[in-house]
Parts: sequence; structure tokens; C-alpha cells
Amino acid sequence: MTFNQIALKIFKANLRRYLLFFLCNSFSILVFFTYATIYTNKNFMNPSNINYSITGNMVAPGVMVMLFSAFFIFYAQNSFIKFRKKEFGLFMVLGMTNNYIQRMMIIENGLIAIFSLLTGLVSGTIFSKLFYMLIIKIIDVKGVPFSNSIQSYIYTTIFFTAIYLLVIIKGLIESFRYEIINLLKSTRKQDDNFLNSPIWSVIGIILIVIAYLDMMINNSVENSSVSLRSLALCFLGIYLLISNMAWIFSKVTNFFHYKRYKNILFIANMKHTLGQSKKILFIITLFVSMTIFMSTIAVILVADSKRTSTAYNPYDIAYAEIFGKNKITAPKLDNILKNSKTNLTSLKSIDFISQPYITILSDKNLNTNLGTQLKVEKGSFTSLFQIVKDDGYEHDTSAISSLVVPIKGTNNTYKPGGKITKVLFNNIPILSNGHYVILNNNDFQNIRTNSKQNDVGTIKLMNFNDWYKTKEVLDELKSNLETSNRKNKTFFENINDDIKWFKPASRIADYLDQKQSGSYSLFLCSFVGILFFLSSVVMLHFKLLTEYDNEKIKYKKLYKIGITDNEVAKLISKELKVLFFVPYILSFFVSAFYSYHLPVKQGGQMVTLMYSLIISLIYFCFQIVFYLVYNKMYVKRLIQDLEKQK
Repeated sequence: MTFNQIALKIFKANLRRYLLFFLCNSFSILVFFTYATIYTNKNFMNPSNINYSITGNMVAPGVMVMLFSAFFIFYAQNSFIKFRKKEFGLFMVLGMTNNYIQRMMIIENGLIAIFSLLTGLVSGTIFSKLFYMLIIKIIDVKGVPFSNSIQSYIYTTIFFTAIYLLVIIKGLIESFRYEIINLLKSTRKQDDNFLNSPIWSVIGIILIVIAYLDMMINNSVENSSVSLRSLALCFLGIYLLISNMAWIFSKVTNFFHYKRYKNILFIANMKHTLGQSKKILFIITLFVSMTIFMSTIAVILVADSKRTSTAYNPYDIAYAEIFGKNKITAPKLDNILKNSKTNLTSLKSIDFISQPYITILSDKNLNTNLGTQLKVEKGSFTSLFQIVKDDGYEHDTSAISSLVVPIKGTNNTYKPGGKITKVLFNNIPILSNGHYVILNNNDFQNIRTNSKQNDVGTIKLMNFNDWYKTKEVLDELKSNLETSNRKNKTFFENINDDIKWFKPASRIADYLDQKQSGSYSLFLCSFVGILFFLSSVVMLHFKLLTEYDNEKIKYKKLYKIGITDNEVAKLISKELKVLFFVPYILSFFVSAFYSYHLPVKQGGQMVTLMYSLIISLIYFCFQIVFYLVYNKMYVKRLIQDLEKQK
């Protein structure tokens, strides 16, 4: 029998394992391609079609999908090669050279890569449309068609070709160190662990404590880098801790005098299992922690949408008449407001002067119309920052050093007289890129008299009985403003930019945008969460599948000294519980801590903690179901195989 015939026979015998590896690769490609299809859809990513607060939420889940694809394929490949090493050892015993094994690896990986890529792209082309339809349904947007661009195929092909090349190169480099004895024992050896030392355990704990203290002491909206720094330190500490979990497990069992004769097998097995499982435990901990944390943020966005939209929009609808735009006659405006489903309760006007990157307001005008009690000294100005301090975002509140306004060829300079951080009226798009300053009314009137007519404008502020019912009146107002603006020369380069910047600001529009954004983020996080859950299932299955033959040999020997089926089942169940639940328990603590310290103040920190715990509980329930099903199937199969060999 030739080497090719032997290899073909082994391939047929292990067809299910090859098929599992192939499906894992195809699934990774499908997921990546589906995401790439959405990201390269120009209609979907166009801010004029879909609000940027929605499309901007694709970045973080997208990075996680890329990391998942890379980690998943590398782990699947490592598990597959680890299983094949025993076969390679057998081939070398029969006289096969390293060159022949390397050629076999290139052919195998090349064929699997090509067929996985083709399968992933074809299935992704079908699935991506269904995925897109679901997204459009969730965010409730119409008129944005699905499209498959050639870019999504190119990005997917380049990304996975690079990964497969790295996988093949890594395998070839390792093959130069192949020795028959090591290959035959590969499935029984622990992973290389140069971090296996009590010192590294202590360093890991110290890093986790530092990360937590850093988050508690330094975290703030103004210092957003603290979260990333703390997370990096925390996960580094967790990796060091997991790398030494076998040593920690041994010390804990000794401390609690758990090392009795009936637990010797369990303790010995767990030391070996933990020594071999550090990578998979860490990867699952990392992915589950980030999924729960991001899902918590998404839930907060949905729950906080009403509070945020109200805080940034003191008035239900507001728009600015400026630069000859948004001019509607009083009778037409009255007619629009009369058709509203909810009654108008107030209509106020604020005068302002537009200067390059500056919007000038009058203290007297604000006091009269908004009920403020401002008093600005003549020759000075007060900076106004229309922000909500506890909205979870970083804001620049640096006041300008001086205000220079040219009047009749002379530069009038006004000195700073303080600043106000408060939302007095809605942040209207056409005025949002500038700096608000409040002047003494005499100074304001002096500048107004000497300004161009188009630079003097009015902000219209409207309140209604029920702002939830203002969507129709807002749409009608926008339609009339757009119709009026089309009659005039465009202020920006094209009419679409005019529509974007001169549109009204409203509470209902912000509320719907934020709710859609949060719902979309939650959907993406749920999708990524399901993805990571399935990947953890496959990774655990790969690990147990790789070690299955050794487990049979071990328990067959134990059968000979009298171990019963019930004892085998209990022993396996204990081992599986550690593998299945340790990374999830670590993830719950990490995600709960960082969720509790989120700078978003929606209902206080206990509310964010509650959201995190609820999401963790849902995740845990899925894992319990998976454990019960898998444990039953694994134990049943192992005992049946042992019975056959008796």
C-alpha cells in the first residue's frame, strides 16, 4: 500500500473531522462576508439615507467579527493539526519524509481554503440579503435598497487568503521540528507554557487589581482612554491567571483538604485539562466579556433614548431662519401647526447674528423669551456650551480667548466674562458647528445694525402637548422648508447638503434616531454574541474531539481496576463543568464591573449593573442547556465505546 493510499484511507476514516473543519472555515467566511456586504453598501452607509449614529455602531462589532474570524480559524487549524500529528508520526514511522508531510499539508490546507472560500462566499451571498432585510426591519428605514458590491468579495478574499497563508506558513515552520516520538505523544502533552509559575499568577492578580483601581479612580467622561487601558491590563492579568490555573487549582484543593482518595482522579485530570486549555479558556473569556459589555451599552442606549433626546431638545421642534433659508410666512406656519395631532402650547423666537464659526445671542432676548436671568457686562461676552454633562461623551468646553467683530471697518474686541454649560434650546444643525456667545443687548444691537441682512436670523422654538405625536407635524414642516429653500440659491454645494444642514431639530427625531441606533447596536451585539457562543461550542468540541481517543484509553484502563459507568459519568461531568463554566464566570465578573463604571448615568450605576447581570444570565442559561445536552451525548458515546472494547 502506497503513502497516497494510506492517506486516502485515513481521510475516509476521519471524514467527519475534515467536514467539521471545513464547515468551521466556511462559517467564518460567511459571517465576515455578510458584515462586509453591509459595510460596503454605499446606500446604507450614506448619512443622508441612514443616520450616522446607526452606521457608526458597526465599527466595534466589525472589529470583533474580524478578531473572531482570525482567532477561530487559527484555533480550528491548531486543533486539527494537533489531531493530525499522531497520523504524521505514524507516516514517519513508515518512512515518510518531512518534505512529503509538508506537501500534504499545503495540498490539504490549500484545498480546504479554496472550497471554504467558495462555499462561504456563495452561502454569504444568499444569507447577506436576509441579514440586510432583518436590519432594515429593525431600524425601520425604507427606500434603501440592498446591493452586493464587488468590494465585499475582494475584502473577504484578501482577508481570508492572508489568514490561510499565515496558517500554512505556521504549519510548515512547525513541521521542521517534527520528531516521531513527540508526534505520537502530541495529544497527551500539555500546551507549551513558559508562564507556568506562581510568580506569574501573582503578577496576574496584581494587574487585575491595578486595572480595577485605575477604572474606579481615574475613569471619567473627559478621560475616555482609561477604559481601554484598564481593559487591556485586566485581560493581560486574566491571561496570566488562566495560564497558571492548574497550579492555583492544586493549591486550592490542598488548602481545603479536598485531596482524598475519591477525588484523586478528578484532581489529576483537572490539572492536565487546565494545563492544555489555557488558550481556549482565555479566548472564550475575552469574547464573552466584550459581548456582554457591548450588549449592556446597547441596552442603555435604548433605555436612555428618551432622557437624552429630552435633555438635548428642551423644545419639541426648533429651526433657524438664516442666510435667506427656512423662510415661511406666518399664515403658512400657522396652517402647518393647526394640522398637528397635538396642540401647540408655545411658540418662541430668539434673535441671533451669524459670524464665521460664531453665533451671537443677546442676554436680554434670552431672558425675555427663555426665562433666563443672564446679565453680561458691556464689552464682554459669556460663552455658551449646549451640552449635557452626564451624557457619556467627551466634550470640549474651552472658551475662546476673545471675540473680535468688525463694525464699519473697525475691529471691536470683547473680553471673556465667563461660561455657561447648559442646553438653553435645541442644537440646530446649521448652528451646531460654531461657538455660542452671549453679549450685552446694547452690544448685540450695535452689531446687528451693522450686519448684513442675511447674517441676522431667528430661531423658532415650539412646544406641544404631547411630543410623541409630533412626527407628522415635523415631517410637514420639513417638507415646506425644503420646498421654500429649493426656490432660493443653494447655500452649500448641492441641495442635499442644504436639506441636511437647514433641517429642524426635534425631540421626536432625536428620540427615534437614538432608539434605532440602540436597537441596531443591540441586534449586532446579539448577533456577535450568538456567533461567539457557537464558536465556543465548536472550540470546546474540537478540544474534546482531539482528546477523545486518549480519554477512551484512560477510562479503559480504569475499567480494568473496577471503575463503574456512574463513576465515569460523574468524573467526566465534573471536568466538563470546569471547561464550560469557568470562562463564563470570569466574563460575568469582568463585564459587570466595567458596566457598573460606565460613564452613562442612565438611572445610576446600579441600573447598568442590572442590565449586565440580566444579559449575563441569558448567556449563562444558553451555556447550561449546551452543557447538559453535550455532557449527556459525550458520556453516552464514551461509555458505549468502552462497552464495545470490553
